[in-house]
Formats: sequence, structure tokens, C-alpha cells
Amino acid sequence: MCRLRTRAFGLVLALLLLATGGCTLVKPVTGAIVGPFVILGSSNGNLCGCGCDGRAVLVALAAMSAVGACVGLVTGIISDVQALDGTAEDPTANWWDPLKTNTSN
Repeated sequence: MCRLRTRAFGLVLALLLLATGGCTLVKPVTGAIVGPFVILGSSNGNLCGCGCDGRAVLVALAAMSAVGACVGLVTGIISDVQALDGTAEDPTANWWDPLKTNTSN
């Protein structure tokens, strides 16, 4: 009986942690999805000269997703620190852009 309560408590705790995700958890996922769009939006859209080779385009998109996730992790940590110390007025500002923190314009 005790084991069942411990598992139920662990499941409830895991669900609460997932439901209350901060920027550190959300921005890497958002960065992986939005990263290629942000990177391509600030370039000429050439995909680094990959031409028409489908494999090269997929590798370039995967690399841009990885960059977006890494940058999202770093800016997510910075955004959470800004929210905790009161620097950011809106803790959900710029959650969709992996390159910006809560206090970025």
C-alpha cells in the first residue's frame, strides 16, 4: 500500500512539474521548433549554399534546430534568473523567440 502511495505521489509531482515549466524548460523546445524560422528570417534563405540536395537541406534544418535549442536553453536560464530577481516585469515576455530574454526589446 505504501508503494502505491509513493508512486501516486511521484506521478502527481511529475505532472505538476511539467505543468509549471519555466523558460528553462520551454525555450529549448520552442527554440528547436522556431530556430530555423528565426535563422532563415534573418538570412537570404540560401541554406548555406546547399542547393537542391534534400539531405543537405535536412542536415541544415537539423543544425538550425540544434542551435535554436541551445540558444533557447541559455536565454531560458537567463530569463528565469531575471524573473526570480525581479528584473523582468513580464516573466513570459519573448518566450517564443529563442534569441531574446525577458528584458530584451
